[in-house]
Amino acid sequence: MTRLAGKVALVTHAGNGIGAAVARRLAAEGACVVVSHTDDREGATRLVADIVWRGGCAIAVQGDVAHWPDVRRLFEETAATFGRLDILVNDTRAATPTADDTRRRDEINLFGAMLMSQEAIRLFGRDGGAIINLTSLARCDLAPEAAPETAIDTLTLGLARALSGRNIRVHTIAPGVFGPPEPAEIDVLDGDARSRQFVALPRRASPDAVAKLAADLACENGSAPLMAAS
Repeated sequence: MTRLAGKVALVTHAGNGIGAAVARRLAAEGACVVVSHTDDREGATRLVADIVWRGGCAIAVQGDVAHWPDVRRLFEETAATFGRLDILVNDTRAATPTADDTRRRDEINLFGAMLMSQEAIRLFGRDGGAIINLTSLARCDLAPEAAPETAIDTLTLGLARALSGRNIRVHTIAPGVFGPPEPAEIDVLDGDARSRQFVALPRRASPDAVAKLAADLACENGSAPLMAAS
C-alpha cells in the first residue's frame, strides 16, 4: 500500500482512538505522519514508535488545536521537518468534556478545525491537498449537542466550494450509530456538496474501517466508495 508515498499528513488528537488508527493507516499507505496531541505524550510517542518499527515515517508534536500559538507551532514544525503538507485530518470528536465544559468542546470542535484548516491551506503546495474532518457519532441534528458538528459540516461545504479551484478537497466523516441498535453507518459528507454518501458497515464499526475511508479520501482522486468498508 503506497498510494500516499511522498505525501505528508498531519492528524490531530492522534495519540489514541480513531485518530491513532487514521495516523497508522496513512503511514501504512506511505505518508509521513505528524502525530499531533494535546496532552497524551505517552500515547503519541508509542504510536510514532510503532509506525517507525513497521517501516513508516512519523513524528509527534504537542499542541492545543484551539490555541493559536500552538497551531502555528504545529505547522512550523511540520514545515521544518518535511517541507510540505498534503493531508490534514481534524479529529474533532476526540474531546469529551463534562457538561459544564461545553464551551471548551465547541472551541476544539469548530474553532480548532478552522484554525487548523486555515494553516493547512497556506502550507499546501501547487498540487493541492485534502482536509478531512472527523466529527462525533451520528446524531439527531435538532439536539443541542449536535450544533458544533453541524457547524463543521457547514465549514466543510464552505471550504470545499471556496477551494475547489485550488485542487483542495474537503470532507467530513461522522462514524457511529444513532438510535436503536441497527447496522452502523458512516456518514461521509463529500466536499463537492452534490450528495451525502452512506457507507454500510458492520454493527460494531471499527476505528480501522474509519481509517480506511480516511485514506481513500486522502488520495488525489479521493472519493467515498459506495460499498462496505473493510
